[in-house]
Amino acid sequence: MPQLPGPRTFSVLSLLALLAAGCSSSDGEPGGGGSVDNDAPLSDLDSLFKDAPDNAKLDELGKADAVYPKLYTELVSLQSPVKSQARRGVCSIFATNALMEHLYLKSGNLPNPDFSEQFLQWSVKKEVGDFTNTEGSNAASNLEAISTYGIVQEQAWPYEPDKWTAANDPECTGESMPVKCYTNGDPPASALAAPRFKLPAGKWVNSKTNSIKAFMTSKKQAVVVGMTFFYQAWNHRLSPIPVDSATYWKEGVVFYPNAKDKAESLKKRAGHAIVLVGWDDDKEVQPLDEAGKPAVDGAGAPIKEKGFFIFKNSWGTDRFGTANPHGPGYGYLSFKYVEEYGTVYGADVPKPEPKKELCNDGSDNDGDGKADCADSDCAADTACTGSGTDYENTTGAAIPDNSATGVKSDIVVAEGGSISALSVTVDITHPYRGDLIVKLVRQGGGEAILSDRAGGSADDLKKTFAVTAFDGQDAAGTWSLVVIDKAKSDVGKLTSWKLSITRGGAAPTSQTYSSTAAMPIKDNDPAGISTDIAVADAGKIKALNVTVDATHPAKGDLTIKLQRIGLGQVVLFEADASSGAFGKQTFSVTDFIGEESQGTWRLLVSDVAPGDTGTLNGWSLEIKR
Repeated sequence: MPQLPGPRTFSVLSLLALLAAGCSSSDGEPGGGGSVDNDAPLSDLDSLFKDAPDNAKLDELGKADAVYPKLYTELVSLQSPVKSQARRGVCSIFATNALMEHLYLKSGNLPNPDFSEQFLQWSVKKEVGDFTNTEGSNAASNLEAISTYGIVQEQAWPYEPDKWTAANDPECTGESMPVKCYTNGDPPASALAAPRFKLPAGKWVNSKTNSIKAFMTSKKQAVVVGMTFFYQAWNHRLSPIPVDSATYWKEGVVFYPNAKDKAESLKKRAGHAIVLVGWDDDKEVQPLDEAGKPAVDGAGAPIKEKGFFIFKNSWGTDRFGTANPHGPGYGYLSFKYVEEYGTVYGADVPKPEPKKELCNDGSDNDGDGKADCADSDCAADTACTGSGTDYENTTGAAIPDNSATGVKSDIVVAEGGSISALSVTVDITHPYRGDLIVKLVRQGGGEAILSDRAGGSADDLKKTFAVTAFDGQDAAGTWSLVVIDKAKSDVGKLTSWKLSITRGGAAPTSQTYSSTAAMPIKDNDPAGISTDIAVADAGKIKALNVTVDATHPAKGDLTIKLQRIGLGQVVLFEADASSGAFGKQTFSVTDFIGEESQGTWRLLVSDVAPGDTGTLNGWSLEIKR
């Protein structure tokens, strides 16, 4: 009998086909009656487990004394309709897409989001370049495709329920097939020209039950779970040992697998991915034993399993979960199953795209096909009319693992002059980008956060950041790049970094507007508190810095937003159940650059978890025009 690996060990024999092409495809019910692909292809295991971390390196979210509701269902109403992956092993694509639709519903940016699974499958393999020899993928690569390139709506490239075979293309047969066979070809020209929608970069979440609960309640968001597929536990018709097709399949109950189910499932490895949308601590079931009978102990008393997540599946609505109280296609998944055999991934709600072209960040911010100085919007910008100078430090430095101090690299700028535009280009090698905090510090005062543990499990950080916090200041002085690794297990290196400074043109004038009224931050109150600053001075914003002076023992409880009444809002800091206190912090905001400064600005602060209280001591706006 094959030896089953220990819980949460990411080895060749663990998790089997996590988020793989082996996702159970179709809504075939146990005992027949559905169309199931018995030979769903499996990818190279090294590719399938790419970047999947062990729980040991992921912070446990939430506080030790946190109390969560026994029944949590408020996210169920924020889900798009259940879909069916039909006869293709693309469950991770469907789960990630479902998460994206949920986040768009939550944000209110799109009233009826329906994004193209077909396009996401193509983008992961062709634009990201991952999983090119399998039908499967994983949530990390899917979110990388979404956050980097964006995907189109369903109508631009509707889902095709069958994978390509030799009937579609002669090359689509055998063990080794080209990428087009897994993507069903390339998108039509109309899909490539259609608007694309994005999400911020995602991140892995510790799979312990309370960590998932902390993430879901603090952010009010669902998560994707990819897991080993145990056939009897899912009451699947391809199970080699007996299942319960009458009750558990219809209710969508997935219990913790027994020893024989684990051993037999190893013989035909598969994985599945779904979306967790809530939980029920009091949900209790009697799992099946190896003979498919209700499990009992040595004395003949029923064995019960208690505590289940509520999940949204991708097997349609006509068979699986038809009797689930949350709707057809939903199910219940054992807490213990997820903790031991699942990987969890989350993302954030979509943020408003910049309305104006930023003229020195190397990106096409306004989506017109022209970036920086090639865009007519930048014709008069000092980044394009002034004299730019690059300063570079190419001396490499190791980034200490799990160190609060990190590594510091300096660049001395001898030439003075008013800064009209500044950018920082970093070249960092690291196997887990989400561990890193990167900031630019001006010795003598001032700093700007470039990246705060963004990017999840992606490799390396090679990027140019536009920085507005120092506009109008004199360029001369010592500038430092600080790189901090906030988690254990992975090490990396700062290979080089470059400071690009543009001088010239009239230096922007800076004015600061403050509110010093202290306000208590109510505990566990999502509505939170708000305070306004009225700006009477008119002018287009060239740079905007927001300083929030708040004290709170649990920063992971807080969500802080800035609104310009009548113009929009931006999230400055979002609750994520992380540990540590919140203190005075300055945020450089680019969302309102180019907009009119005159009007009412509002700061909203909410504490979304129980147990701690804090105080907003005051806040200020520094506006450069």
